[in-house]
Amino acid sequence: MSSNGAFQFGAIPDTLPQLFAQQSAAKPSAPAISWKRSDGAQATLNWADYRELVLNVAAGFLRLGLEAGDTVAILAGNRVEHLAADLAASHCAAASVSVYQTLAPDQLNHVIGDAAPRIIVVEPDAVGRIAGLEWVIENKPALITLGTEQSVLPTDESGIGVPTSWAELLAEGAAHFALLRDEIDKRISTLRPDDPITYIYTSGTTGPSKGVILTHRNVLWDAMAMARAAAFTYEYRVVAALPMAHVAERLWSVYVGIWVGGHVYCCPDSRELVDAVQRHRPSFFMSVPRVWEKLADGARMLMGSPAFADRAEELAEDRKILAEEWRLRIDDAQVPAKVRTSAELAREGIVREVGAMLGLDRVQLACVGAAPMREDVDEFLASIGIYIHHGYGLTETGGVAVSDRLGGQRRGSVGLPAYGFEVRIADDGEIQLKGPSNSSGYRNLEQATAELYTPDGWLRTGDVGHLDEAGRLYITDRKKEIMVSAAGKNIAPTAVESLVSGREFLDQAMIVGEGRSYVVALLTIDPVALQAFSAANGIEETSTEELVRHPVVLARVQSIVDAANARLSRPEQIKHFALLSAPWRVESGELTPTLKLRRKVITELCAQKIEALYARPAAARSQIGDDD
Repeated sequence: MSSNGAFQFGAIPDTLPQLFAQQSAAKPSAPAISWKRSDGAQATLNWADYRELVLNVAAGFLRLGLEAGDTVAILAGNRVEHLAADLAASHCAAASVSVYQTLAPDQLNHVIGDAAPRIIVVEPDAVGRIAGLEWVIENKPALITLGTEQSVLPTDESGIGVPTSWAELLAEGAAHFALLRDEIDKRISTLRPDDPITYIYTSGTTGPSKGVILTHRNVLWDAMAMARAAAFTYEYRVVAALPMAHVAERLWSVYVGIWVGGHVYCCPDSRELVDAVQRHRPSFFMSVPRVWEKLADGARMLMGSPAFADRAEELAEDRKILAEEWRLRIDDAQVPAKVRTSAELAREGIVREVGAMLGLDRVQLACVGAAPMREDVDEFLASIGIYIHHGYGLTETGGVAVSDRLGGQRRGSVGLPAYGFEVRIADDGEIQLKGPSNSSGYRNLEQATAELYTPDGWLRTGDVGHLDEAGRLYITDRKKEIMVSAAGKNIAPTAVESLVSGREFLDQAMIVGEGRSYVVALLTIDPVALQAFSAANGIEETSTEELVRHPVVLARVQSIVDAANARLSRPEQIKHFALLSAPWRVESGELTPTLKLRRKVITELCAQKIEALYARPAAARSQIGDDD
């Protein structure tokens, strides 16, 4: 043990419950988990109380008949009950499954049916969705509803299939804990490092989602490796805001949080993220590109407010020097002493006030993952003193397998292999990984598990990339998404789409070009940003449907596309585009729960619009608004 209670890197406990017990004994009075109560006040559990809560939940689960090897499903936001239920399952030698709340009914039915949970913990407003699933009706798992004092569904006398509330579960667990303590200890003692701790279901961009098996060994190794790479010698404070069904959020909020004995703040509603960040002042903050884009937009609004009006020149000068330093660093160029010292002073100046107003002034390490970050967003954040570190991994690798190191970023790179990981590039360009946190495979899918690995044991990522002379990894695209034009040219869609999506009032972009003579694009808009653009340009139309057909709007989009095309080879360039009024959403099926494009779904929904784009002359500039 180190002086602050965090574990030394040499010894990894066999299982998460062992680590949890050791950490709570090492720093019982230190804050472990916080959240905002319904009255707006903040509640906090220290490590001793946090473990007591988990043990009471575990006892309650045993009273409901949870057996070793069973599964507990959790359909809830990032609240303390979610994390407690997740950890309690492992204390019963069971596995957890966190389920995205945004899943469509058929997707939800697939995940629940495949996971086959003995117990389901669910938000009150989702009880009806769960109770109506075919698998639930047939198998009658116990339903634990959050946020209610009494049962919300009729009970029966079977013991299993008895709905109850979280309050009743805790009361039952506390009342019988003394009788069940030996059984819980026995369950923990029988756990082995290669026993499953959780099943995380993939996004399902090309078919039904698959349940990735992650073991105690997998998650503890990745937690240790990330703590080693990030050098968490400072107080670890993190906001749990991404869905717990996302492997990255589980890594930061649960596994790393326990490994270093940190302090996690639960944010169950993404709309309250800024408030949560301002309350908790995280020292580590990781999120997806879209969240960083919104935080950048918030920073722009702050800097344009009256609070900074009198110091605009000072702010611009400091931002200029910070952006210059960032560009030199990521290009592996020498940073002159004058630039380096000026940047250090700039970080202590007015930009720190911008960071403080965002709640990010205490961040020691800021990271992005799950998708590529636009370079202009990277540069903007660097100009206000927030240097973003990139990382790469899959659900199948237990989270991060490659990451930037402090001060070692390179333009376009996602960094170096995590501790214990190796990276190689196959003959066809596929990135392949080997490491201790690699999954043992997929639940109930023997063939898919066999296809996941090469004969010599390397995990096939399905991504294409390359390594530079320093061993840093660069991601080009998804192997299955590489398009081949009618002329036989390979086109990486995300490389093209990243130059257009998120620009001004544009939201997302999807290009089409497989087997075609040229590339076209479908573009969606951010309604709020589009309204702001229309107001600034004196456009009288107010409905989104009218605005996406307005000549001024279409001309602005064309200029964005032209700027992108200037950076692309001729086969990659977008010849025509369609501007859509309706956003792509998880609920309507165009996006996965992790906001990845379901290309096949979008292509089918927009088939007529795509054909209309290809019916236009290739040589002409062409843009159409929705419903044209």
